[in-house]
Amino acid sequence: MQHGELIERARSGDPHALDRLLVVCRPDLERYARRHCESDDVEEAIQDALWILHRKVGGLRSVAAFAGWLFQVVRRACLALTRGRWRHVPLEAVRDDALPDSSASNPELRIMVAAAIASLPRSYREVLLLRDLHGLSAQEVAVALDISEEAAKSRLHRARALVRDALAENGAHLERKAAP
Repeated sequence: MQHGELIERARSGDPHALDRLLVVCRPDLERYARRHCESDDVEEAIQDALWILHRKVGGLRSVAAFAGWLFQVVRRACLALTRGRWRHVPLEAVRDDALPDSSASNPELRIMVAAAIASLPRSYREVLLLRDLHGLSAQEVAVALDISEEAAKSRLHRARALVRDALAENGAHLERKAAP
């Protein structure tokens, strides 16, 4: 049975075709996940993707879209697993040199920055942390939060402005670095 026919039969509800499709897709998913996930997350991302495939293959609109859809599912699973791990990093685990700014050694400023970030609306705080603390690109942030890249950039700009305003209100004087 050809790959397209297998997908079509799985879409129409054939349980044997779906089982076969899960087996056939696994090696490709493993290769893709090894490139896009941290090593600890590969197996879990594959399992998540196979479970989503099992549940949602019937809603797939086109057989031609299957591979792209499935790889996107794996990519999102990798991002979600990584994002989940980042959320649980205790503050004590963040090294003093994690922030390249020399003012990071000032404990009062660090407290003011943390308070300013904590006071942000959730949508702004998530974008700011993913982009500036975890180093994700604007595109990766957009995918992780399931928003457009333009929305991610806009939220990041607004979040940074709100943090600057909050710091200025508290008397923190920051020098703006010139853009390279």
